[in-house]
Amino acid sequence: MILKKTHKDILKLCLILAAAFLSTFSSCTKDVSVSPPDAPPPNGYVYIDSYPQGFHIYLNGLPRRRVTPDSLTWLSTNTYSILLKKDLFRDTSFTVNIVEGVKKKIFIDFSQNPLMLGSISLTSNPTNASVFINDSNTNKKTPVTFTGLLPGFYTIKLHADNHRDDTLQVTVSSSNVTLAEKTLVDTTLWNNYDTGNSQIATNQLTCLAVDKDNIIWLGDPGNGLLKFDGRTWENFGDKIPSGPAQDTINCIYVDNNNHKWVGTEFGGVVEIYNNNVSVYGYRSSGLPDFRVMSVTGDDNGNIYIGTQDGLTRTWISNGYRNWYTYTLEELPFPQEVSWFTALAIDANHNLWIGTQSSGIGVLPAGLYTTSNSSIISDEITALVVSGTKVWAGHPAGQVFGTGISYYNGSSWQATYPLPTGSFAQCIFVDHLGNQWFGTNNELVKQTVSGGTTVFNSQSTGLNLVDIRGIGEDQSGNIWIATYGSGLIEYKGNH
Repeated sequence: MILKKTHKDILKLCLILAAAFLSTFSSCTKDVSVSPPDAPPPNGYVYIDSYPQGFHIYLNGLPRRRVTPDSLTWLSTNTYSILLKKDLFRDTSFTVNIVEGVKKKIFIDFSQNPLMLGSISLTSNPTNASVFINDSNTNKKTPVTFTGLLPGFYTIKLHADNHRDDTLQVTVSSSNVTLAEKTLVDTTLWNNYDTGNSQIATNQLTCLAVDKDNIIWLGDPGNGLLKFDGRTWENFGDKIPSGPAQDTINCIYVDNNNHKWVGTEFGGVVEIYNNNVSVYGYRSSGLPDFRVMSVTGDDNGNIYIGTQDGLTRTWISNGYRNWYTYTLEELPFPQEVSWFTALAIDANHNLWIGTQSSGIGVLPAGLYTTSNSSIISDEITALVVSGTKVWAGHPAGQVFGTGISYYNGSSWQATYPLPTGSFAQCIFVDHLGNQWFGTNNELVKQTVSGGTTVFNSQSTGLNLVDIRGIGEDQSGNIWIATYGSGLIEYKGNH
């Protein structure tokens, strides 16, 4: 009886628990609430295209990282501000009404808006040159103005008889007139040799000399010595044993026997004659220093060599080469001098000595400085004798300007044939007595009568800057060595 009662109790307890569970489940179900579904995103849409394409699209002032042609999506019904931006073009803004569910398309032809277009005003020297734009013949001649051009980059080619064709890149922007001008190289007067049109080893030339065989010798800061016979280029530095094959050449002098004397930055001086080469190094050959800045010679076979730390004379006697370095007491300077930058010999065999900061000395006796003469500066960059005159060049930044000093036989005078901001880096006197000044900015010719002609990129079409050497061949052509634009020939000096 007791067991039956227990089973009944357990069954009763289970029914009670089941009822409680169902009651609890029913109560929880009634407490849960269900949210309504999310609203769909807006489906407003605008497609923007343009001519030309590539305009950046801004929406309400903010960039959308889109360029035309492209679309803006997920827009709600509203009025929006659109801004289109592109380099060289005027900004363009407009509003657009967006209605959800409606696809809107916008196309803007910028070529139809005069405010978006630009112009090119083109001139040339010489005038009447034929004009080609982006390889198309315009059938126009300079001077001419082209209007109604879409902003962008244009390649203009010019052609004129007896001149070298040339091109220039012109940028056009909205509502602006771009001024463009070009000087074409007159091929009857000029020729040039650079790494782009010849076999020259470099465009950076440091000095120049023309020998008695009409060979052009050129200094090169990286390849040593260059040789040019008018047709063929040769790197002569490779033929110099233990010499300046890769050295910087500071100066070249051709003596009366057609020997070439090459002053180097680190290798002393080199003598070249009849396919023979002799290298005279520091101390071993009598040079007071390995850095040779200037070389000249006289009719008696004496060669004078100016170095960083002294002045040396060398000559042949009894078949042997002799060397002599001048002492401080033998030089006309009151104190020790360094950097003998320029040398020249006059008709009376006086040696004129240009220095970096001590003026001009004369052997056997004479000294000219700013304290005892009218020389413009005590710093000498070039020195040339012509007849009874001595011409001296000076660097930039002097108190009295960037002029030229010349000695007229009795006193020093100052002359200013160079444009403002220019200074003479080399001086040459041609067979007619004209002075040629190679400057940092241009080539200047001064005639015997005093007339001056300036040759620069604007007047010649050539990059006549940083001129380091000038010479003349047997035909009267002037050769110009530039540091950056290679070798240039002027054929108009006959």
